[in-house]
Amino acid sequence: MTLRREFLVLLMLGASSACPAADVKPSPSEARPSMPFSGTAIMQDDGAITLHLRLTSDGKDIDDSLTYKTTDRGYDDIVRHLGGLNPGETKSFSPWKD
Repeated sequence: MTLRREFLVLLMLGASSACPAADVKPSPSEARPSMPFSGTAIMQDDGAITLHLRLTSDGKDIDDSLTYKTTDRGYDDIVRHLGGLNPGETKSFSPWKD
């Protein structure tokens, strides 16, 4: 039974690593300074920034969004790349690597 369980764990690990990195969107909780997407950003009244993702860095269409709270690790990188942002303000952004 233990061998079977170990096999299943290895099988699951292999399947999860088969996912191409380009198809995984960044997580607000990660310390990820790069953003491989372009789109628009809007700051909410509480300071959170919602990124509406429209294109990948290689030009593929995407329709998704990410919200960065002021306490998320990548928040300061987003604000810096946007050149600042005020509540209610919307700005376009392009892919970047810091």
